[in-house]
Parts: sequence; structure tokens; C-alpha cells
Amino acid sequence: MTIFALSSGPGISGVAVIRISGASTKDVIKVITKGANLKPRVATLKKIFHEKTKELIDECILIWFPGPNSYTGEDMLEIQAHGSKAVIKSILDSISEIENCRLAEPGEFTKIAFQNEKINLLKAESIGDLIAAETDLQRKQALKIMSGKSSDKFNLWRQSLLKILSNLEAKIDFPDEDLPSNILNNIKKDSQKVKLEIKKVLNDSKVGERVREGFKIAILGPANAGKSSLLNYFSKREVAIVSEIAGTTRDIIEVHLNIDGFPVIMSDTAGIRNSKDEIEKKGIKLALKR
Repeated sequence: MTIFALSSGPGISGVAVIRISGASTKDVIKVITKGANLKPRVATLKKIFHEKTKELIDECILIWFPGPNSYTGEDMLEIQAHGSKAVIKSILDSISEIENCRLAEPGEFTKIAFQNEKINLLKAESIGDLIAAETDLQRKQALKIMSGKSSDKFNLWRQSLLKILSNLEAKIDFPDEDLPSNILNNIKKDSQKVKLEIKKVLNDSKVGERVREGFKIAILGPANAGKSSLLNYFSKREVAIVSEIAGTTRDIIEVHLNIDGFPVIMSDTAGIRNSKDEIEKKGIKLALKR
């Protein structure tokens, strides 16, 4: 099945990128351009027509990537059209009318690239992280994983463990052979080294996860202590209602912030005090839980 989707973000823009991948990509090119021939990996200006009505939709730049030398490993086409909602809808509607073509599921282009061994699982995950990055720190972390630095570390562990395993098997299978006398000591020493390195990575206080998901900070304190004012100060806008009346904040109000490149999810909570109001009591319970 050939898949297609808007690869650039939704909304009005100067340029919108529509991606198509699969065995029927050549058929799509012929139908929407009325039989044009495209040179591989060359940006070509072409008029795009609707499959059913044959009406002109837009004048676009088309780039044709024959498989397996493409992002997905399949025949692939990228259409750079004007980014109006009407143009995007018309192009997507036109492609959907072509046989064996359907809308792609979220992340399906990257999934196909992984299945065709164009990228590994770490790189697939890092692409998702890079797309979702909101801060510079998240971007740097995603690029670090994408560049293979994490894979290099894991591969070194694998090589060390394979060497340890081969030495251990040699000692078991050939006990009477003239093997180095310190082979057992080396096995213990190397095993301990790899074990300590793995533990060090696992005991990093989940820094990578915190950078990816965001540092969660709850503002707690008694009623009328200025919690909502503090949240508004960090947000640089009126996010929470500020009042001299105690107990104004009942629900938890969350704001996503970028503080010096660190992704932070800051929460304003209900003031901690003894209250007879049932709704406020529920808000205080949520605050304590947070």
C-alpha cells in the first residue's frame, strides 16, 4: 500500500510539504502531473491537477526519490505546495482517489524506514524526540542520540561481553589447554567494569527522561502566599487568577515553560489550609498529591 500525508505542520504557511511513499508512487506522479517524467533527486517545478476533475490545483516543486535510496527505502515523492488549507486538502483528496493509496498513520514513514533498515530503533526514537523538542536542551539530547553516540557506548559493552563470553567458553571447553593463567581474573575484572558502567548509566537520576518529558515543579504553600502571582511571573502572562480572597485557586493550573533551555512543567496549586468547603478540600488533596 502507498501512503501519503502532510509532513509539514498543519495551518497556513508559505510552503507545505506532502510526502508519498510506496510502490504506487510512480503512478501518483503520472496522474497528478498528467504524465510528467521527473529526474531523481532534482527539484522540478510542475503543475498539479486533480485526479477526478482534472482541474489545476497548484504549481508545485516535486522531488522524486527512487527506492531504495530514499528516507523510507521505498519509492518516495515530496511535493512542496503553497501552504493554504484549500491547496493541501485538494492535493490530499486527489491522491486518495488513486488506487492503492491511503493516508499515513502517525509516524508511519519512520516506521517503514526502520522496517527497511534505513534507520535503527534509537534513531527512530530520536527523530520523534527532535520533532517534539521545545527547548534547546531537548534538541541537543535528540541530536546526540541521532548521531549514534549512545549506540557507540552500547556497542562497546557488547564487544566487551562477547570477549568475556569467548574467554569463558574457552576456559570451560579446553581446561587442559595451555591458556593464560590470569584468564579468570581478566573475566572477573572486565565483567565488573561493564557492570559498573551499566549501573552508572541506569543511576543517572533519569536525566534523559526528565529532559525529554520536562522537569515537574509544583508551587505549594498556604493560602494567599502568592503562588498564583509566582506562576504568572514565570509565565510572563496572566495564567492564574490573583485575588486577595483566600482559596481562589482550586484546580491545578499547569504551564509549560522554557527556563534557560530546560523544559519545565510548573503547577499552581490550591493553598494548604483547613477548609470546610468541599470543592476547596478536593483541590488541597490534589495539591498534596502533586
